[in-house]
Amino acid sequence: MASSTPPHYSITTPKPHHTPHPTPQNPLQKHHQRRHRSSHRLHSSSSSGSAAASSSAGACGGAASTTIASSASAGSSSAPASSSSHKNGILDRNPAFLPYYPQEGAGLTPEFRRNRTTRVISKRNLSSPKPSQSSARAASPAAARCLIQILRSGPDDHPLGNIVTSFQPDLAVPEDYCYILHELGNRQKCPLKALKFFNSTMPLMKSLTEQGKLLTAAIGGLGRMGCPDLARKVFDVGFSRGCANTIYAHSALISAYARSGLATKAMDVLEMMKATGLKPTTISYNAVIDACGKGGVDLQLTLGFFREMLHNGLCPDRKTFNSLLAACSRAGHLEDARMVFDEMIHLGIGQDIYTYNTFIDTICKCGNMELALQVMLDMPMNRVQPNVVTYSTLMDGYSKLEQFDEALNLYEKMKALKIGLDRVCYNTLLSIYVKTGRYEDIVRVCNEMDVTGVDKDTVTYNCLINGHGKQGRFDIVSYLIQEMRDRGISPSVLTYSTLIDIYSKAGMYGDAANVFLEFKESGLKADVVLYSSFIDTLAKNGLVDCAVWLLDEMTRMGIEPNVVTYNTIIDAFGKSRIVVEDGGVGNELAGVDGSGGRIVGAFGQLAKGIGHAVVEDYRRRSEEMLCILGLFQKMIQQGVRPNVVTFSAILNACSRCNSFEDASLLLEQLRLFDNFVYGVAHGLLMGSREAWVQAQSLFDELRRMDAPTSSAFYNALTDVLWHFGQRRGAQQVVLEGVHRHVWENTWTEYSLDLHLMSVGAAQAMVHAWLLSIHSIVFEGRKLPEYVSILTGWGKHSKVAGASTLRRVIEALLNSMGAPFHLEKFNVGRFVSPGATVATWLRESSAVNILLLHDRRVQSANPLNLIPRLQALRL
Repeated sequence: MASSTPPHYSITTPKPHHTPHPTPQNPLQKHHQRRHRSSHRLHSSSSSGSAAASSSAGACGGAASTTIASSASAGSSSAPASSSSHKNGILDRNPAFLPYYPQEGAGLTPEFRRNRTTRVISKRNLSSPKPSQSSARAASPAAARCLIQILRSGPDDHPLGNIVTSFQPDLAVPEDYCYILHELGNRQKCPLKALKFFNSTMPLMKSLTEQGKLLTAAIGGLGRMGCPDLARKVFDVGFSRGCANTIYAHSALISAYARSGLATKAMDVLEMMKATGLKPTTISYNAVIDACGKGGVDLQLTLGFFREMLHNGLCPDRKTFNSLLAACSRAGHLEDARMVFDEMIHLGIGQDIYTYNTFIDTICKCGNMELALQVMLDMPMNRVQPNVVTYSTLMDGYSKLEQFDEALNLYEKMKALKIGLDRVCYNTLLSIYVKTGRYEDIVRVCNEMDVTGVDKDTVTYNCLINGHGKQGRFDIVSYLIQEMRDRGISPSVLTYSTLIDIYSKAGMYGDAANVFLEFKESGLKADVVLYSSFIDTLAKNGLVDCAVWLLDEMTRMGIEPNVVTYNTIIDAFGKSRIVVEDGGVGNELAGVDGSGGRIVGAFGQLAKGIGHAVVEDYRRRSEEMLCILGLFQKMIQQGVRPNVVTFSAILNACSRCNSFEDASLLLEQLRLFDNFVYGVAHGLLMGSREAWVQAQSLFDELRRMDAPTSSAFYNALTDVLWHFGQRRGAQQVVLEGVHRHVWENTWTEYSLDLHLMSVGAAQAMVHAWLLSIHSIVFEGRKLPEYVSILTGWGKHSKVAGASTLRRVIEALLNSMGAPFHLEKFNVGRFVSPGATVATWLRESSAVNILLLHDRRVQSANPLNLIPRLQALRL
């Protein structure tokens, strides 16, 4: 028989060992039974006998505190022999909580052992059963009829006032009026109507107590409508009348702020509540914890309110732990979430569907899909059935890991179980089909949404626009935008960001500019994603000064740039620049496929408005390197942490600089911020032998990065070294990259693939590879019929055959006199007969051509490349 107690979950769950004759037992149950209880599993420090002996006054607070933390007097002589000094893993990180631990052991009362709960209405769990009217709030038949008429009426004063007057003799004061306000908050998003109903019925309340109840109901209703500012106005009116100084009114206002994620305001109300002499209840703390989670407050601060709650002797309930789980989920803290989940089990608080869905969401965000699936499979054992939110969360988790088959398998299982899809699940499914290019399925799902009555929302359209845009289907993108307008669905900030991004990546810069200008007229509040998208568009078109101006504008608007924003601008320096003169807008664009004039024309409206001031401001900075240093300093001041991509962008800017002194000065200054990374780059640029010791540690750190980020770093570092004459150092970096498999399938004994390499890295690689073949020839080994070098002519070029890398490698081979030529049917591949290459390498001058030298060397002993070349061949 399955246990009703949820198991303890390990984050790194090992797979169970299989036996030849397994017993008919749930493998998850077997797995959990076989695991030893880790130090994170929480145990009560009191026996069951102490629970019975606990006083009723401190039962809840003492019980919860005892299970959350060990007794402070566990080591004293008066403590029971069985007492444990174990502390909860959630709290043991913060020694400041130690004074909060109870001084005497206490157990759980029988009342608390029962599964006390607070029903949680989750935005993500719309399918949870709602209580009947009688169980939710007592109301008379007249109140129900009055509510129906109010719902059908308009927001005008006269009809609503007439309805209240006609039903007044039959309505109970204040219960029926509170019921109506409560239901208005649940059923209708019309705050003006609720506010007018409150104002018209407040004079009917006969005492401060009745006024306080109506006030609390009004605040709660407005909070559920997402109008916390109106709720605060109602609260202030009640406070002036003397009916708001109650626990209930303050708690309702905290909940109103919590629903909108306004954590700071919720915390302020809690402090105001305590300042007026009111003692917060469990409901008050639950609301604050919920607000902290939704508002993105640091998890330790959120747990601080939990500690404070325990210290005040209050009982945490299911909503407390669900709110803590949600906070862990938003912060992506799986370990903390698992400990909260375990503590619910230990306190005997039963998990509901929201608990499981939130826990699964946390696991999915951390990418542990195997554990997330195990938790879902374990739900029925504890009388909780997975619902559409459970499956949708798992599908989204698999989708973000690009495990689309697993996600679609869950969809098929939902259909087999006849679980209806909601809008969130449909959006997830559409996102998967868009990413996989299954356009027939996209049409089918859209039709299915229409048939089942699930309306498309902004998220749906954003998903479709993004997917079709990335596939280059801009005719469909235009159709979707028009359909949004026809259906009265307003574009969100993400819609505009998505459009700017897809147009920019497709080279449709004029369209991207028009979208940004349209956004400026929309009245929407911009975010960092939208600004970063448009800054990227400006930077790619050489409008770097405009991009920097836009960076300043977003800062003035209170929008904090992120590392992506800064990386985009830093990378753009040196590639091209805009020149704005008094008489108009001109341009100096490099490498924009000859469309510079058209692009500047597209940005004309923006550039004319800001260009002159921008250039006058930034021309005061004499050198481009100083601009980059200024941006880097601004990053540090704003708390934006530079990453490997920042480093690569700065090195790219250095490699495009004509002055060695400027590049070395920039890296020297950046050492003040990060000597480990920028110190290595500066040391290698100066030819320091000692820098290689530290470089090895840096290369080891890069192994933790993903392949594109790591290769970008190696490419940028090699380019700057090659550009300033540190040719042997550049080759050493390349060889380190090959040894560490930075570029996949780049080097084989008789072929070279330079697809993913920068210009400097590729040239250094050609020298090293030909030296390796030189060693093979002088060992007396025969070369194959052909050896080849692949440059990938079309990968990074919009014109077939117009590859910068191919031209550079062709010039390099010609300067060496190497007998390579372009292959007849592949203009990106250089080939040569093996015998011809062998003859050329036997010439006495060949090895001198292939050996590289550094322009600056600060060590008497040059680095020996031969052992590394030999290792590469092996």
